[in-house]
Amino acid sequence: MIQKNWGWEQIIHNGDYCCKKLIYTKMIASSMHYHEFKHETFVVQSGRFSVYVENAARDWRTMEPGDYIVIPAKMPHRVRCLANGTIIEASTYDDPSDCIRLVPSET
Repeated sequence: MIQKNWGWEQIIHNGDYCCKKLIYTKMIASSMHYHEFKHETFVVQSGRFSVYVENAARDWRTMEPGDYIVIPAKMPHRVRCLANGTIIEASTYDDPSDCIRLVPSET
């Protein structure tokens, strides 16, 4: 498990595709960031989240268990935890150097 300021990240597999558990234990927002190459899908397993994707609507989307969102490469996004829980991330290969942070995490 990799400790993050919002909780923990557990990498289940990272090859041609990646699968992770994002375990939120603090009600804060992740950094606003994007990936040049990585294409992600987030599925809420438990908890409650607000996900911002900088698309034409530029708004926050509240997500609860069973909800999912697809985030293409180069699309800025961030996650705010509203109630502690877990997001399952399915994506293309996860290269830590492919994360361009625009705004730091916030409480």
